[in-house]
Order: sequence, then C-alpha cells, then structure tokens
Amino acid sequence: MSEIKSLTGAGWLKDADDNFQSLKSLAGLHVTPFVFDTAANDATSPTPVSNKTVAAHPLAVTIPDNAIVIGGHVDVITAVTSDGDATVAISLVAANDLLTATGKASLAIKAQLPMAAVIAQPIKLEAAKPVTVTVGTAALTAGKINGYIIWMEGE
Repeated sequence: MSEIKSLTGAGWLKDADDNFQSLKSLAGLHVTPFVFDTAANDATSPTPVSNKTVAAHPLAVTIPDNAIVIGGHVDVITAVTSDGDATVAISLVAANDLLTATGKASLAIKAQLPMAAVIAQPIKLEAAKPVTVTVGTAALTAGKINGYIIWMEGE
C-alpha cells in the first residue's frame, strides 16, 4: 500500500503531488473524458477534415496499452442533427465496440447514453488506442458530445 507523505516545510508541493500520484493506483478505476464537436475539425489529420463528414474521426484522446475498458457514458451537450439519417458510433479497436451506431433521434440535447456495447463485452487493449467517433449514413449539421470511458489498468 502507498504511503502518504506529511505536508510540512520545504518541498510540500512535490509531496502533495506525490500523494496524488500514489493514490491514483488505489482508486483502481480511471475515467478518460473526450469531446466530439461538429464545430471543430479532426485534429489528428495532417489536412484538417470537418467532424461533420461521413467518416471515422479519431480524436486526440487515447486509452493506454493494457487498459481493460469496462464502461462509459455519453452526455449530449448540443443535439446531433443532420439533413439525412445520420448515425454516430464510438470505438477503440473495432467498429461499434463502445457505442453502436446510434441514430440522431437518440442524440437529442441532454440525452444520456451508456456505452452498452463495452459494458456487455469489456475490451483489453493490446496497444494505446485513440477514441474514434464514426459518423455514418449522412453528414452532420450540428452536435456536441461529451464522453467518459471507464477503464482499469491491466498487465
């Protein structure tokens, strides 16, 4: 078990940071947040591509090697809209492994969706992976989604 350092005198700020770092491993679970915003461009592409397009959009957020992903949640901040029957899926390794393709009607403002696919079938990563949001069927006209991926450290 980690030892908590006393916060006294010189070096107290480093000791406080060391305490937080040691407690991190006690928690066991990690939550990695991400944001998918149609007002932004795909930041990982050498030539920026709009997040509104029908495509896989890897985000700058990654889940580390050997992580065991056991859950997650989506919070819709701005309703997902489209001129067609657009869908949104979220994945790490294979299509739909976090959130299966979900129609825009289910992605209304303030909608709260569990990442049911990974809850039913947890994933152990063999390498660090970016969170990827895939827009399917039709381009989006608006939408902002905050997501939270729950994982544990594996070996």
